Amino acid sequence: MFSREHHNLVKTVLESIDSELFRDAGCYFGGGTAIALRFGEFRESVDIDFLISNAAGYRTLRELIRSSGFDALTERPVRVAREPVTDHYGIRTVLDVDGVGIKFEIVSEGRISFDIPGQDDAVCGVSTLSLLDMAASKLLANSDRWADTSVFSRDLIDLAMMEPSGTLMDAAVSKSEEAYGSSVTGDLAKAIDYHRENPHRLERCMRELRMDSTPKALLWDRIQRLYR
Repeated sequence: MFSREHHNLVKTVLESIDSELFRDAGCYFGGGTAIALRFGEFRESVDIDFLISNAAGYRTLRELIRSSGFDALTERPVRVAREPVTDHYGIRTVLDVDGVGIKFEIVSEGRISFDIPGQDDAVCGVSTLSLLDMAASKLLANSDRWADTSVFSRDLIDLAMMEPSGTLMDAAVSKSEEAYGSSVTGDLAKAIDYHRENPHRLERCMRELRMDSTPKALLWDRIQRLYR
């Protein structure tokens, strides 16, 4: 059981997923929700995102869902509130869990290749991205949208709350730079400087992300340690 009500709805979906099918396809639970659930529910995250860099694996999942519907991806039925949309970029749908709509997406990642997760890289029996790939994907997301105030700095915050070691952070930067080059560290510095110059903005971000039990000083310290 998770402490946040919405996270238990996410848990219901994860426990319905055909975890072996997803693992064999190289499709891993990622994004902010995976990070929040792996790192003590420091914030509320509402969507379910899976990421896949294996073209053959994505083709398999896409063909299954197009021919047999969303239940082809699960071990037990999950109510679908919106018919799945499939294209080159991914698979998107909305699930109905106890009357609550939950966005579910499989993102076809073409910028970096994911490593095979370890045994500890799992939530509710479903394989997550490795810690390296979690950090690298968040660095890419930060570069894409750090200046978008509607995102509430969630990529920077998620990365900070992972508390990556210096070794892990260096590896994540190197991996993400394969896609975006030196702009990765430049955008990370800009995201941190934005909060340094707008100190009250972090409080707003924390409220929006429902970070009720994390002291602002702790979060800010972790954010600053990301850029060495």
